[in-house]
Amino acid sequence: MSVMEFILVAHAIIVGLAVAEILRGLADLLRGEGTRISYRLLLIAGWALLLLLQIWWAIWRVGDRAEWTFPEFLIFLLPVAILYMIARLCFPIKVAESDLPSYYLRVSPAIFLLVAATYAAIAFFLAPFVYGAFDPWVFASQFVLVVLSIVASRLQAPSFHFLVLFAMIAQVVWRGLATVIGG
Repeated sequence: MSVMEFILVAHAIIVGLAVAEILRGLADLLRGEGTRISYRLLLIAGWALLLLLQIWWAIWRVGDRAEWTFPEFLIFLLPVAILYMIARLCFPIKVAESDLPSYYLRVSPAIFLLVAATYAAIAFFLAPFVYGAFDPWVFASQFVLVVLSIVASRLQAPSFHFLVLFAMIAQVVWRGLATVIGG
């Protein structure tokens, strides 16, 4: 087993666990009766799922890399580890008969701080040190989302949260489309 295969297995395990958390929560939501839905939690879960898949897809850019240091390995796993925590917080342990809007109000400060940490990890560590690339437009969008997420963690303003969630999803879709069409 090569070093890259070993690293990809560790990465895939964390991504798989995070995706499983999101899908479990969605399935429990579909199964649960008497559950008040929070569209903001669904948007966060959708964003996390898209970003997890996008990061997993992007690992092919480092597939031929032969040399890794332990700090690079940790940097490589950091965003998906944070995304796992977000995925875990997207839904309560018992979804049936839950009041998800109230749950959202309790966990949204932590989720938005973790979103900020995710974007900071990607912008300041993953892109330059692992992928060896620094795109000023991508960095700027990620930096703006770090700031917006920190502000969202401090405010309980639904319209501002929707604005931040829209910006998060738009950034992931933009980067996904750029990957597909080569931009």
